[in-house]
Amino acid sequence: MLKSKEVPQANVLYDVIKTVRFVEQHKGSTYSMIARHIMKGDRQGRYYRHSAQLLRFIDNDKNYAWILPDGEHFLGLSEQDQAAFLINRVRSLKVFQLTEHLIQSKPGCTEEDVYHLMFANGITDNTALRRASSVVNWLVDLGIARRVGDSIYLN
Repeated sequence: MLKSKEVPQANVLYDVIKTVRFVEQHKGSTYSMIARHIMKGDRQGRYYRHSAQLLRFIDNDKNYAWILPDGEHFLGLSEQDQAAFLINRVRSLKVFQLTEHLIQSKPGCTEEDVYHLMFANGITDNTALRRASSVVNWLVDLGIARRVGDSIYLN
């Protein structure tokens, strides 16, 4: 079973990485500071901070974030090595393992199928509905999957 805190709600993976860079440069960043940096609302600042925490690149306590050793390591890599590191890190998260398996076993599935997968694995209805797009977007952004119309396929 999945827990909602294990599923990202940040749609734009590039902005999650911008969050990591910002936190590295501004130890003690709050979600409001992060939100302004990535040009999103305060609520989105929390989502993007949480997504960077899911990747184990930053941590947070009482709304003050700091970079973790894995985040520093990631930022020090070449662009090509960052991509490989990020793919491995994302694939280590259970929700992405389940989603990639779904797409592999049902080529041409849709975001709605990903929603049903998350709902069947313990994510509440509204949360699964909102987060299915984030999960699919990350897989597409990383080149693991592609969209053809509403259909999703592995690359």
